[in-house]
Amino acid sequence: MKQAGYKILQDNYIRIGRRIYRYFKSREIEANTIKTVTVKRDPLGDIYICIVTDAETKLEDVPRTGKSVGYDFGLKTFLTASDGNDVQFPLFFRQSANKVKKASQGLSSKQRGSNNRHKARLNLARKHRKIANQRSDFHWKLASRITSEYDFIFFEDLVLKGMQRLWGRKISDLGFYSFLQKVKYYTETKGKHIGFIDRFYPSSKTCSGCGFVFKELELRQRSWKCVGCGVVHNRDRNASVNIQSVGASTLGLGDGRPPSPEAIAA
Repeated sequence: MKQAGYKILQDNYIRIGRRIYRYFKSREIEANTIKTVTVKRDPLGDIYICIVTDAETKLEDVPRTGKSVGYDFGLKTFLTASDGNDVQFPLFFRQSANKVKKASQGLSSKQRGSNNRHKARLNLARKHRKIANQRSDFHWKLASRITSEYDFIFFEDLVLKGMQRLWGRKISDLGFYSFLQKVKYYTETKGKHIGFIDRFYPSSKTCSGCGFVFKELELRQRSWKCVGCGVVHNRDRNASVNIQSVGASTLGLGDGRPPSPEAIAA
């Protein structure tokens, strides 16, 4: 919406064009300048006003822990942590799949343009909104917890669109990109750090103990034994340790142990 197309009035009123609307204010507008106002309508017909301002991010008074962690994103375990504090994800869409299917079938059986079809459409939209709200609530709480527990959080820079093509709905159900956005928000408000290691770094194939790289490791192999030092690695745990190690090394927090040329298998 153009800057001149609206005006915020007193007592939770806003003028858009020539019309005045009343709205419920979820929070106070703490800024000198409002940059944009976006009006959105969801499938249920509820209308939301999103206001972007020039307000500076206020840092929360959160104690520093000095701890760092690396996370490997996975389909079976949402986050495999370098320190063993893994996070399982409740697949909300899968849990509600039967209800969504039943609501969808109810919609398709109704006559187009009828009042019953309208009710069925709203029923299906409610099911999807509940799932989205559950997922978002889980993400916000998890992001808040880990940004309070750790000062430095590292992930791998993944190609999520490619993963979406491979695994489809499950990637959408996990909502990893949305989760990362929430982690970024909390790291900014709490004065913490989020970092990403290069997506081409062989985090799963590199021995976190000696740096040996097992080039022939296949995706279906969930564990492997290092030829260099003999340690048996859990694929995801090993990746998370490497992510933490390399991320910390880039910030000068410790020894990242990148693989040396003589350690790489032919």
